[in-house]
Amino acid sequence: MYNNRFITAIIPAAGSGKRMNAGGVSKVYLKLLGKTVLQWTVEAFEINQYVDRIIVAVRPEEVEYCRSEIIPKEKYPKADTVIPGGSERYDTVLEALKCAGDSDLVLVHDGARPLVDQETIDQCVKAAAREGCCIAAVPVKDTIKTVEGGAVSATPDRRTLYAVHTPQAFTCREIRADMEKGLAEGFHGTDEASFAEKQGKKVFIVDSKYDNIKVTTSDDLIVAEALLKKRIEKQE
Repeated sequence: MYNNRFITAIIPAAGSGKRMNAGGVSKVYLKLLGKTVLQWTVEAFEINQYVDRIIVAVRPEEVEYCRSEIIPKEKYPKADTVIPGGSERYDTVLEALKCAGDSDLVLVHDGARPLVDQETIDQCVKAAAREGCCIAAVPVKDTIKTVEGGAVSATPDRRTLYAVHTPQAFTCREIRADMEKGLAEGFHGTDEASFAEKQGKKVFIVDSKYDNIKVTTSDDLIVAEALLKKRIEKQE
Protein backbone atom coordinates (compact mmCIF):
# COMPACT_ATOMS: atom_id res chain seq x y z
CA MET A 1 0.00 0.00 0.00
CA TYR A 2 1.32 3.45 -0.91
CA ASN A 3 -0.65 6.56 0.03
CA ASN A 4 -3.77 4.42 0.44
CA ARG A 5 -3.41 2.94 -3.03
CA PHE A 6 -3.82 -0.81 -3.50
CA ILE A 7 -0.92 -2.02 -5.64
CA THR A 8 -0.75 -5.21 -7.69
CA ALA A 9 2.32 -6.63 -9.38
CA ILE A 10 1.65 -8.56 -12.58
CA ILE A 11 4.36 -11.03 -13.59
CA PRO A 12 3.95 -12.39 -17.12
CA ALA A 13 5.91 -15.64 -17.45
CA ALA A 14 4.05 -17.43 -20.23
CA GLY A 15 6.63 -17.07 -23.01
CA SER A 16 8.04 -20.08 -24.80
CA GLY A 17 11.67 -19.16 -24.10
CA LYS A 18 12.88 -20.59 -27.41
CA ARG A 19 16.15 -18.65 -27.30
CA MET A 20 17.14 -20.36 -24.06
CA ASN A 21 17.21 -23.77 -25.80
CA ALA A 22 16.42 -25.51 -22.50
CA GLY A 23 14.87 -28.67 -23.94
CA GLY A 24 11.27 -27.52 -23.67
CA VAL A 25 11.54 -26.37 -20.04
CA SER A 26 10.33 -22.82 -19.53
CA LYS A 27 13.28 -20.56 -18.71
CA VAL A 28 11.55 -19.23 -15.60
CA TYR A 29 11.88 -22.69 -13.98
CA LEU A 30 15.63 -22.90 -14.49
CA LYS A 31 17.64 -22.70 -11.27
CA LEU A 32 19.73 -19.82 -9.97
CA LEU A 33 21.53 -20.60 -6.71
CA GLY A 34 18.91 -23.12 -5.62
CA LYS A 35 15.79 -21.18 -6.60
CA THR A 36 14.04 -20.90 -9.93
CA VAL A 37 14.23 -17.69 -11.92
CA LEU A 38 10.52 -17.16 -11.27
CA GLN A 39 10.91 -17.63 -7.52
CA TRP A 40 13.62 -14.96 -7.36
CA THR A 41 11.37 -12.63 -9.36
CA VAL A 42 8.24 -13.22 -7.27
CA GLU A 43 10.24 -12.90 -4.06
CA ALA A 44 11.34 -9.38 -5.00
CA PHE A 45 7.71 -8.27 -5.03
CA GLU A 46 6.70 -10.47 -2.10
CA ILE A 47 9.08 -8.58 0.19
CA ASN A 48 8.36 -5.15 -1.24
CA GLN A 49 6.91 -2.69 1.23
CA TYR A 50 4.31 -1.27 -1.17
CA VAL A 51 3.07 -4.26 -3.20
CA ASP A 52 -0.18 -5.74 -1.85
CA ARG A 53 -0.86 -8.52 -4.34
CA ILE A 54 0.94 -10.50 -7.04
CA ILE A 55 -0.64 -12.06 -10.13
CA VAL A 56 1.53 -14.54 -12.02
CA ALA A 57 0.68 -15.64 -15.56
CA VAL A 58 2.25 -18.82 -16.93
CA ARG A 59 1.61 -21.19 -19.80
CA PRO A 60 -1.80 -22.89 -19.38
CA GLU A 61 -0.32 -26.34 -18.87
CA GLU A 62 1.92 -24.99 -16.07
CA VAL A 63 -0.70 -23.31 -13.89
CA GLU A 64 -1.22 -26.11 -11.37
CA TYR A 65 2.47 -26.94 -11.22
CA CYS A 66 3.32 -23.30 -10.57
CA ARG A 67 0.65 -22.98 -7.86
CA SER A 68 1.66 -26.11 -6.00
CA GLU A 69 5.41 -26.43 -6.55
CA ILE A 70 6.91 -23.05 -7.46
CA ILE A 71 4.98 -20.31 -5.67
CA PRO A 72 2.71 -22.01 -3.10
CA LYS A 73 0.54 -19.61 -1.09
CA GLU A 74 2.02 -20.63 2.23
CA LYS A 75 5.44 -19.39 1.09
CA TYR A 76 4.35 -16.52 -1.15
CA PRO A 77 1.10 -15.22 0.39
CA LYS A 78 0.89 -12.13 -1.83
CA ALA A 79 1.04 -14.31 -4.95
CA ASP A 80 -2.53 -15.49 -4.49
CA THR A 81 -3.41 -15.69 -8.19
CA VAL A 82 -1.81 -17.79 -10.92
CA ILE A 83 -3.53 -17.55 -14.29
CA PRO A 84 -2.99 -19.03 -17.75
CA GLY A 85 -1.28 -16.64 -20.12
CA GLY A 86 -2.22 -15.97 -23.72
CA SER A 87 -0.41 -16.50 -26.98
CA GLU A 88 1.05 -12.97 -26.94
CA ARG A 89 2.37 -10.84 -24.10
CA TYR A 90 -0.42 -8.27 -24.49
CA ASP A 91 -3.04 -11.05 -24.22
CA THR A 92 -1.41 -12.29 -21.03
CA VAL A 93 -1.12 -8.85 -19.42
CA LEU A 94 -4.67 -7.89 -20.34
CA GLU A 95 -6.05 -11.03 -18.70
CA ALA A 96 -4.05 -10.25 -15.59
CA LEU A 97 -5.33 -6.66 -15.62
CA LYS A 98 -8.89 -8.00 -15.58
CA CYS A 99 -8.01 -9.96 -12.43
CA ALA A 100 -6.51 -6.80 -10.94
CA GLY A 101 -9.61 -4.73 -11.52
CA ASP A 102 -9.86 -3.50 -7.93
CA SER A 103 -6.27 -2.24 -7.85
CA ASP A 104 -5.27 1.42 -7.98
CA LEU A 105 -1.80 0.89 -9.44
CA VAL A 106 -0.23 -2.02 -11.30
CA LEU A 107 3.38 -2.90 -11.93
CA VAL A 108 4.12 -5.23 -14.83
CA HIS A 109 7.43 -7.05 -14.50
CA ASP A 110 9.00 -9.76 -16.65
CA GLY A 111 9.07 -13.14 -14.98
CA ALA A 112 12.58 -13.60 -16.36
CA ARG A 113 14.03 -10.49 -14.65
CA PRO A 114 15.01 -11.98 -11.28
CA LEU A 115 17.48 -9.28 -10.22
CA VAL A 116 15.16 -6.29 -9.89
CA ASP A 117 15.99 -4.43 -6.69
CA GLN A 118 13.73 -2.84 -4.08
CA GLU A 119 14.75 0.73 -4.90
CA THR A 120 13.65 0.36 -8.52
CA ILE A 121 10.30 -1.14 -7.51
CA ASP A 122 9.73 1.62 -4.93
CA GLN A 123 10.55 4.39 -7.38
CA CYS A 124 8.22 2.91 -10.01
CA VAL A 125 5.38 2.85 -7.47
CA LYS A 126 5.98 6.47 -6.49
CA ALA A 127 6.31 7.68 -10.08
CA ALA A 128 3.14 5.89 -11.16
CA ALA A 129 1.24 7.37 -8.22
CA ARG A 130 2.49 10.82 -9.20
CA GLU A 131 2.43 10.68 -13.01
CA GLY A 132 0.19 7.76 -13.99
CA CYS A 133 2.67 6.02 -16.31
CA CYS A 134 6.34 5.14 -15.86
CA ILE A 135 8.93 2.62 -17.01
CA ALA A 136 12.24 1.50 -15.57
CA ALA A 137 15.07 2.11 -18.03
CA VAL A 138 18.80 2.78 -18.33
CA PRO A 139 20.75 5.01 -20.75
CA VAL A 140 22.34 2.98 -23.54
CA LYS A 141 26.10 2.64 -23.34
CA ASP A 142 26.80 1.77 -26.96
CA THR A 143 26.47 3.87 -30.08
CA ILE A 144 23.31 2.77 -31.87
CA LYS A 145 22.91 2.60 -35.65
CA THR A 146 19.71 2.24 -37.63
CA VAL A 147 20.23 -0.09 -40.58
CA GLU A 148 18.38 -0.50 -43.86
CA GLY A 149 19.29 -3.02 -46.53
CA GLY A 150 22.41 -4.06 -44.64
CA ALA A 151 23.81 -0.53 -44.49
CA VAL A 152 23.75 2.18 -41.83
CA SER A 153 21.02 4.74 -42.49
CA ALA A 154 21.38 6.90 -39.37
CA THR A 155 23.12 7.30 -36.03
CA PRO A 156 20.67 8.51 -33.36
CA ASP A 157 21.94 10.75 -30.59
CA ARG A 158 22.86 8.33 -27.81
CA ARG A 159 21.90 10.90 -25.19
CA THR A 160 18.25 10.44 -26.15
CA LEU A 161 18.26 6.63 -26.07
CA TYR A 162 17.30 4.34 -23.19
CA ALA A 163 17.12 0.57 -22.88
CA VAL A 164 13.74 -0.29 -21.41
CA HIS A 165 13.46 -2.68 -18.48
CA THR A 166 10.60 -3.57 -16.19
CA PRO A 167 8.75 -2.84 -13.94
CA GLN A 168 6.43 -0.69 -15.98
CA ALA A 169 3.87 0.94 -13.70
CA PHE A 170 0.47 2.49 -14.39
CA THR A 171 -2.89 3.50 -13.05
CA CYS A 172 -4.71 0.18 -13.37
CA ARG A 173 -7.96 1.28 -15.00
CA GLU A 174 -6.15 3.54 -17.47
CA ILE A 175 -3.64 1.02 -18.80
CA ARG A 176 -6.39 -1.57 -19.16
CA ALA A 177 -8.48 0.92 -21.16
CA ASP A 178 -5.44 1.89 -23.25
CA MET A 179 -4.68 -1.73 -24.08
CA GLU A 180 -8.27 -2.61 -24.91
CA LYS A 181 -8.60 0.44 -27.16
CA GLY A 182 -5.26 -0.17 -28.85
CA LEU A 183 -6.02 -3.81 -29.58
CA ALA A 184 -9.49 -2.90 -30.90
CA GLU A 185 -7.74 -0.51 -33.29
CA GLY A 186 -5.37 -3.24 -34.48
CA PHE A 187 -2.35 -1.96 -32.56
CA HIS A 188 -0.10 -4.66 -31.10
CA GLY A 189 2.42 -3.01 -28.82
CA THR A 190 5.59 -4.76 -27.78
CA ASP A 191 5.28 -3.52 -24.20
CA GLU A 192 2.58 -2.01 -22.01
CA ALA A 193 3.96 1.52 -22.23
CA SER A 194 3.56 1.52 -26.01
CA PHE A 195 -0.22 1.20 -25.54
CA ALA A 196 -0.21 4.23 -23.24
CA GLU A 197 1.92 6.14 -25.74
CA LYS A 198 -0.48 5.20 -28.53
CA GLN A 199 -3.30 6.87 -26.60
CA GLY A 200 -1.29 10.05 -26.15
CA LYS A 201 -0.09 9.44 -22.60
CA LYS A 202 3.26 10.77 -21.41
CA VAL A 203 5.41 7.94 -20.05
CA PHE A 204 8.07 8.91 -17.53
CA ILE A 205 11.43 7.25 -16.94
CA VAL A 206 12.54 5.76 -13.63
CA ASP A 207 16.23 4.91 -13.32
CA SER A 208 16.75 1.16 -13.39
CA LYS A 209 20.00 -0.72 -12.70
CA TYR A 210 22.19 -2.25 -15.38
CA ASP A 211 22.08 -5.57 -13.55
CA ASN A 212 18.28 -5.76 -13.92
CA ILE A 213 18.83 -8.12 -16.82
CA LYS A 214 16.34 -10.38 -18.56
CA VAL A 215 17.31 -14.04 -18.64
CA THR A 216 16.82 -14.88 -22.29
CA THR A 217 19.80 -17.04 -23.29
CA SER A 218 22.03 -19.56 -21.51
CA ASP A 219 24.72 -16.86 -21.27
CA ASP A 220 22.26 -14.62 -19.41
CA LEU A 221 21.75 -17.39 -16.87
CA ILE A 222 25.48 -17.50 -16.16
CA VAL A 223 25.64 -13.71 -15.79
CA ALA A 224 22.56 -13.61 -13.56
CA GLU A 225 24.03 -16.23 -11.24
CA ALA A 226 27.29 -14.29 -10.93
CA LEU A 227 25.40 -11.07 -10.18
CA LEU A 228 23.25 -12.80 -7.55
CA LYS A 229 26.32 -14.26 -5.86
CA LYS A 230 27.89 -10.81 -5.72
CA ARG A 231 24.71 -9.30 -4.29
CA ILE A 232 24.39 -11.98 -1.61
CA GLU A 233 28.05 -11.58 -0.61
CA LYS A 234 27.51 -7.84 -0.13
CA GLN A 235 24.55 -8.52 2.16
CA GLU A 236 26.46 -10.97 4.36
